[in-house]
Amino acid sequence: MNKKRKKYSTATHEGPDLDVVASFALLKERYGLEMTHPLYLKGGDEVINNSFGVIPIDRGQTEFDHHGKRIQETSAWLVAKKLGILEERAVQQLLSLVKRSDLQGISLPLDLSDLTKCVQRNQGLSNQEKLEIGIRAVEDTLFFRRNSLQRDNQWIRKIISDFTLAKEIISLKIQRYCDQLKSEKFERAFDVVEIGVAARKQFGKKLAEKLVNELLEFVYQDSVQFFMAKKEIKEKAMRIMIKGKTIIACVTDNTKFNPAARTEGALVIIQRNTSGHTQISFDTKRVNPRLPDTLVSLFRLEELLIQEHEIPNIDLRRPGKISEVPEWYFYCAPQIGRKKPGRFILNGSLTATDIPVSQIPLETLLHITSCAVRFSPRFNWGKWKQQRIALHQQKTGDT
Repeated sequence: MNKKRKKYSTATHEGPDLDVVASFALLKERYGLEMTHPLYLKGGDEVINNSFGVIPIDRGQTEFDHHGKRIQETSAWLVAKKLGILEERAVQQLLSLVKRSDLQGISLPLDLSDLTKCVQRNQGLSNQEKLEIGIRAVEDTLFFRRNSLQRDNQWIRKIISDFTLAKEIISLKIQRYCDQLKSEKFERAFDVVEIGVAARKQFGKKLAEKLVNELLEFVYQDSVQFFMAKKEIKEKAMRIMIKGKTIIACVTDNTKFNPAARTEGALVIIQRNTSGHTQISFDTKRVNPRLPDTLVSLFRLEELLIQEHEIPNIDLRRPGKISEVPEWYFYCAPQIGRKKPGRFILNGSLTATDIPVSQIPLETLLHITSCAVRFSPRFNWGKWKQQRIALHQQKTGDT
């Protein structure tokens, strides 16, 4: 007998981030639990036909997806606007945090953005578990603010102190946050203190302490991954220095490899997963914006040549996804304020696991990156294109 196919009312991407979590928390307030069990999409930012009645959130370039829209807002903002709650102060504060997290990549230790990212990177949790943990945290912080509760820094500091005593590795992030809690005047919007106090008010001290310890464990495990990534860099990563600029490349599934490599001075980080997917990231503060633009065009060109596809007459530096080379997505964060926007070149990610795997060998990616760094910012695209076409024609002729 065939199992009855499960019906979904909503859909979103894998690895729910804060934008997704906040969107579903707001939807849950209005429509209940039914909205919080979505279909998890494995693809990227392609257009989704929602004629089947499924509402995509943060995917599909539909009503509740900010990608592809000419606005500097998030999907959670679009949801709040539809629900008519943009004027509520607590919601406004939440949306400001989501915007900083999603569009600018800003998180503060143990705030809602940081906690959600730690949960998102945890490979032992299902997508649904990640979403539910995030929704609960959002609900607690909104409860804290709507009811004008008072912080209890010393109570949370005691919980953190007891938690760290049982751990072998010292998480500097947790320790520094704990030290800040010594001051009764210390405040951090939407942090674990607000979550703990709200949970205590609603469910009692025992359950609240359990919740805080669970969140601390996610942060701790994230810190352990960072230490492991540092070890991987020293033991097996490829490292190249060109004109005083460092490129670090490695095959690893460690979700903290990128920040760990930046602490080692890397300007460009090439991370290939065991699945074959690859992410290229940069030290945003130091990188010349022309370098990511150059690299994405070189990677897309190489992909076309390796797969013997026709080279389209388009700008291969184009942000986002281009249909001719679906393997490579170029993320360009919007310019908001004075903060330099980030750039990422992605062949698959935590939120898009079903992207076609790049056929470019890691050694070739490293060679291309080295050349781009060596000749940046005056890279001769025309000459490079001719040379690569000739090289691949020669390889084809030899075989």
